[in-house]
Amino acid sequence: EPTIGPLTDEDRLKALGDVGVLAMICDSTNAMREGESPTEREVCDSLEKLIEKAAGRVVITTFSSNVGRIRSIAEAARDAGRQVLVMGRSMKRVVDVASDLGYLDGLPEFLAEEDFQHVPRDNIVVICTGSQGEPRAALSKLAREEMRNVHLTAGDTVIYSSRTIPGNEKAILEVKNRLVEMGVKLIEDE
Repeated sequence: EPTIGPLTDEDRLKALGDVGVLAMICDSTNAMREGESPTEREVCDSLEKLIEKAAGRVVITTFSSNVGRIRSIAEAARDAGRQVLVMGRSMKRVVDVASDLGYLDGLPEFLAEEDFQHVPRDNIVVICTGSQGEPRAALSKLAREEMRNVHLTAGDTVIYSSRTIPGNEKAILEVKNRLVEMGVKLIEDE
């Protein structure tokens, strides 16, 4: 149940399997993880519930390359009655290209950073870079209080909508510690 693009053609994959496949080469961050991953629609619904419950601002960090997740977050924010602000150079670049290609059609226009101060705390969702603790990414800058127009305060929520890439644990933990010291609530996939 993707939020963008066509459904997987299961019949075609079965037909290829029936003919016989020598090798299948693919990439997945979670290939070695036990169990089934939720569908993107299930992720979107879950995010909407988390956003609805949040009292203050909501920041959601994910991989900027995951256009489907960006759309899911924007849909969840819209359905929860919140406006969306996008932060981080790579995130903005991907959103611009995805918009040009029609992948974000039907969504409300995103806010500019300058509009942040004029939006009530309980009416905003920020989609940003930095899920892997990158020091120059938007979430790290928010945690260090280095952003000019955007800031977090106690009672706000940060949702990690990505899993940790091995080797990034220390950097991620440093950002999380700063956020906790600010009084920000953290939510991550367990």
